[in-house]
Amino acid sequence: MWTPVLPDQLAALPVEELSTSAAPSRWHGPLRSLGTHCRDGAWVVSGSRDVAVALAAPALSVAPPAGPAGPAASLLSRMARFSDGDDHRLRRDLVIRLLPPVAKVARAAGARANDYLRRRAAAFDVMPMARLLPAEVLARALGLAPDAADRAAVLTGTLCDALTPSLVPRTGTGTAGDDAARELAALMASSGYRDTAEQVAVISILFQARDSTAALIGSAVLARPANAAVSASPALARRGLRRGAFVAPTPGDRVEYVLRSDAPAQCTRRTATSDVQIGDAIIAGGAAVWIFVGTAERGSGMPATFGTGPHGCPGAAHATAIARQVVTVLHADGWRPLAGQRIDLEPRPNLRVPARVMVSRP
Repeated sequence: MWTPVLPDQLAALPVEELSTSAAPSRWHGPLRSLGTHCRDGAWVVSGSRDVAVALAAPALSVAPPAGPAGPAASLLSRMARFSDGDDHRLRRDLVIRLLPPVAKVARAAGARANDYLRRRAAAFDVMPMARLLPAEVLARALGLAPDAADRAAVLTGTLCDALTPSLVPRTGTGTAGDDAARELAALMASSGYRDTAEQVAVISILFQARDSTAALIGSAVLARPANAAVSASPALARRGLRRGAFVAPTPGDRVEYVLRSDAPAQCTRRTATSDVQIGDAIIAGGAAVWIFVGTAERGSGMPATFGTGPHGCPGAAHATAIARQVVTVLHADGWRPLAGQRIDLEPRPNLRVPARVMVSRP
């Protein structure tokens, strides 16, 4: 059993390091006990009530994309994820209209995972596949030809590496990100997306799916949920199994376990555009706000990691379906996590992404 992280230990940690400081089960409770509080000039919001209020607050604006100004940053600024108000509503509606059917994406994810595994005979790292496959599958489902879809997945990775937040400075990614943004736009135009807004929407679907779905796949491959946690899950309840019944967890159960216990997205950032009250705290305009969505998990309903309110993830079902298919195919083909391996997380302020997950066949 993990030893909990005490509130005073959490208070001494920089907020940027909270998500990857320890297993969430160690620090979620203590963070909730601290309530909405300020540290080092930034506000931390935790707990289901305050998180829901913060995610719905119009006075809390989404954080702008990271990185220097240029074509890549300009592309992200036109995405729904990085927009507020009317711009956000219009862009989000377009994303929702373009998202392909979940069942189609799930079938394609299973087939693509099998394609990857046909080339495998010895132990290998799952994470390169986990980073590419979600965008490949979504791009194909959105109408891109296989070669164009595979290229779009690679370019999306370059864009993510250039602009997603990292605790460790990345060198030489700015120019590569700008080049990737230009090539992605051209690729979408040649694939039938002539409207600029549609091009941005399609790229945004791939961009948002890439790292978070990779994290979900990697963590689910590693997950070994205890029977008590699994038997209480909504997934098993839907299968008609009573609480407390002994049952071996399926790959799908492992995905749900990760979403609720070790979620990829632990927090999201906002900026207060005016004074706003969250819980008992008054957050002044101009303040940075970190909303720890992972601490809002209740064990039922939509997993808290996907967020709520205007910016709740529109592709939650797609990400979950992709991860379930990949983990199921790996499991069915006999691949298991390599025993004794050390699992390091990428240095992210908001995502728990395994850097490397080795699997082998017994």
